[in-house]
This record gives sequence, C-alpha cells and structure tokens, in this order.
Amino acid sequence: GIFGLTDVSKRNLQKILKKPGIEGSIFIYVGGMAELFKSTRKKEVLYLSKRKGFIKLALQEGVDIVPLYLFGNTSIFTVLKTGRLADLSRKLQVSLTYFWGKWYLPVPRDDKLLYVGGQPLGIPHIPDPTQEDIDHWHKKYCEEVTRLFDKYKELLPAYKHKEL
Repeated sequence: GIFGLTDVSKRNLQKILKKPGIEGSIFIYVGGMAELFKSTRKKEVLYLSKRKGFIKLALQEGVDIVPLYLFGNTSIFTVLKTGRLADLSRKLQVSLTYFWGKWYLPVPRDDKLLYVGGQPLGIPHIPDPTQEDIDHWHKKYCEEVTRLFDKYKELLPAYKHKEL
C-alpha cells in the first residue's frame, strides 16, 4: 500500500511475518477513531483494553513486540469532534471530519514529534495461547507504553502536563 500501509487483518499480517528480513517486520501504530476523537491538547487517550489481537498473533507466530509511543501526533492538528461529520466518522470508523493546524489549514503545526521505543518484551512462541497468556503479555505491553509516555513526556512542552 501507499507509504507501506497495509491491511491489519490477521491473515495479511501472518503473510507479512513469513517474509524474510526487514520485509517481515510490522510497525503497528495502536490508535484509531476513538483516540482521534477523545485525545486533546491536554490529555492523551489510548484504548488498549480490548485491543489484544496483535498480542495473540505475536504469541502464535513467535514474534517479539517492541512497545512504542509517538508524541506530537495529537497536537499537530485539531480535529472537529462534534457535529454530523464526527458522528458519521465514528459510525463508519473512517475519518470524515475536518482537521486543521497552522493558519487553520490542513498544515501541521510546528510542534515537535518524538518517537520513543522500549525494549522488546520477550514474547514467547505459544502456538495456542490461553486467554491468561494473552492478558499477561497485553498487560506488560500496556505497562511499557505507559512507562515510555511518563518517562519522555517531559521532553516536549506540549506534553509535560498531559496524562495518558
């Protein structure tokens, strides 16, 4: 796909993971419509509690996960979060809403972006993981993402006082 974007269905991800080398690596940016409409310039929101499919797939395929956080993605644009377009966006799970940045145009603000990564979690290969296995590794992932956010938010003025 464009910019290397691809469908994140289980079948497609399994196909990618079978490729050798870097072509078999996947970068999944966890976030979607819920985060788009709930995050503000004062608060970051990640809905991870029900998003466990990537953990299950990693366990089944025996691939590790490196937790990441991208600072700045919710501050470079403001999103229209009310009205008919916003309601339709939520319903269709597609962003149909208006967004703006610098000069009230769809031009990103000059806010700094910071991408931070943690250490690999050490995900084991469990071909048929139990719910307990999935929950255990999902919890570790969520804890590490939160740790990264809390550790590095001080580096960006717009994030210094934000909560996750």
